Amino acid sequence: MSVSRPTHVRWLICCLACFASWLLYLHRYAWGVVKPEFRKEYPSFDSVAVGWLDSAFLATYAFGQIPSGLLADRFGPRLVLSILALVWSPASVGVAWTSGFWRLIGARAVFGLAQAGVYPVLNKMTRTWFPLASRTTVQGLVTALGRIGGACAPVVVAYLLILSFSWQTALLIISIPGLVLAAAFWLFVRDTPREHPWVSEAEASLIEGNPASSTSAASNPAPAPTERPALLLTGASLFSLAMLFLYIFASTFQDQFYVYWLTTFLKEAKGFDDAMVAEWGPWPLLAGALGGIIGGFLNDLFIRLSGNQRWSRSTIAFTGKFLAAVTVAFSVQVGDGRLVVMVLSGARVFSDWSLPTQWAAVTDMGGRAVATLFALVNTVGIIGGFFANPLFGYLLEAHGWPGVQYGVAAMCLIAATTWLFIDCTQRLVSD
Repeated sequence: MSVSRPTHVRWLICCLACFASWLLYLHRYAWGVVKPEFRKEYPSFDSVAVGWLDSAFLATYAFGQIPSGLLADRFGPRLVLSILALVWSPASVGVAWTSGFWRLIGARAVFGLAQAGVYPVLNKMTRTWFPLASRTTVQGLVTALGRIGGACAPVVVAYLLILSFSWQTALLIISIPGLVLAAAFWLFVRDTPREHPWVSEAEASLIEGNPASSTSAASNPAPAPTERPALLLTGASLFSLAMLFLYIFASTFQDQFYVYWLTTFLKEAKGFDDAMVAEWGPWPLLAGALGGIIGGFLNDLFIRLSGNQRWSRSTIAFTGKFLAAVTVAFSVQVGDGRLVVMVLSGARVFSDWSLPTQWAAVTDMGGRAVATLFALVNTVGIIGGFFANPLFGYLLEAHGWPGVQYGVAAMCLIAATTWLFIDCTQRLVSD
């Protein structure tokens, strides 16, 4: 009996997921690039008022995580992400075409709410569309493209400004691909491989883990989307979940240094001017993208070689965060500004190769409620980010920049330690 060759529709899904991740961060980081122009146009807005615009995004981004995850688990990634892209893209331009403090707050809030569900949806997509053997590599690519999108924001927006576009028009131009993304998701994505008209039986069976037997998948079909997944809560699974919460809290906490404090550190501690910041500032983000790719590859490689899913994931994540802690602590001893950027970029490679493991652990533990679990985990991470900035400010006032660097290293070490206790094979929800 001949067996058809697998089609490759899953790689089209991978490309769309990567593009969504890239565009998500391009739009998110573009606000930071146009902020100086915004401040010139609104001189009455002091630093506190502009800070509230940042907080408006963060608040709704946190609030929208769990509802978006629930919607993705209930209605599927295709519908939910198409709607989210259709909303977040015009919302990213909201600050350009409105005025008044509360209207600007509203525009940033809608933007945060629309972006909140994207990664929970993408996590569910990668679980549904890729077999275990390659899933974490794909998740590493998706996270890496987000870092690259953030690094591209200064380049793309600055180029548009150099071409004499206003900052409002620059935001409008980069929002247009979001509408294309929404249409592409609706046209080319389906919630499961077997729903897609282009997927062969061989590809569907390969994704389901039965590459040699299509009859196995047919005789054991996946549960219908309307069935309620069963909770599988045990002491071990709840302890692993608690450790995962601690990990994401500490990991997101240390990440805020690169997002909000790195530029100030380079200017105040290392004497960088604006041109040097533009030249050297993106390197840690690009290094994080490389780390995400490496981490995804190492996860899948270790699982194939050892056959032990739990310790393969824990070993990769622990090693990455531990090496990041050591490297950041070492950066305190580095005097030259360019060299310290390279050291911190190395730390970011190590730190971010744990990101695919985080995605994979949520995928392993979440079952059919993976989007909801991802959203819950992400919410805890956002809380960590919320508390990070005032504490970094305190460390800077009390102990200078070395205090901040050692604080980042300490959070990396805490994040690493959690992986000694996280057992990703402890399922929380049934398939």
